Amino acid sequence: MGLVILLMGPSCLFGELAFETNEISMTLPPDKNRLSVEFPFKVKGAKPVTIKEYQAACSCLSAEISGNGKLTWRPGESGVVRGNFKLGTIKGAIEKKIVITLEGEAVPIVLTAKLEIPDLFSIDPPTLFWDLNGRGEAQIFKIRVNHETEIMVTELSCTNEQFKYELKVIKPGREYQVAVTPVHVKERAFGLLRIKNDCEFKKYSSVQGFMVVRVPKPSS
Repeated sequence: MGLVILLMGPSCLFGELAFETNEISMTLPPDKNRLSVEFPFKVKGAKPVTIKEYQAACSCLSAEISGNGKLTWRPGESGVVRGNFKLGTIKGAIEKKIVITLEGEAVPIVLTAKLEIPDLFSIDPPTLFWDLNGRGEAQIFKIRVNHETEIMVTELSCTNEQFKYELKVIKPGREYQVAVTPVHVKERAFGLLRIKNDCEFKKYSSVQGFMVVRVPKPSS
């Protein structure tokens, strides 16, 4: 799977700092754990531009500016704002922003990176809920393989004995279900079900679902 960059039309001019694009979209291969995206810019007009502040409000994204973090740029100079991602176990579609504030400008520049990270071994829903003193019937986690290669479930474990579980193979290597039944719903409870598999990529080698016996939500 290649990387696809979407350029959003002509240069976007923010004051005197012109970016080639303010949005980048990428579809990533499943083994990608680190990524850098670049937003090239050029200073237009007759005055220098000073970057007062730049930040990425996310622990998985850091921002840097070319020229060893150079903040004041003269007319005609070109540079790059770079966003560095540490993707870890992040999956699915994410959207992250780098916000740049210029000296003398009230409105900040917002640079957006949209990433589509494949989820090769997905669980739905992420959490099962039962009402305290309710019916306590069995509920189901659905697990799907979204990969060209089959992925086999190898192990199940649960952190709370109050929840009993049973694996059902719908299509080997492609689709599974796990039926979960609480032993009782007489008290609040929380449990984590971990499902391991033989995926070649460590990032996708397990998923986890949560089980909660909770106080019923008030009816609206």
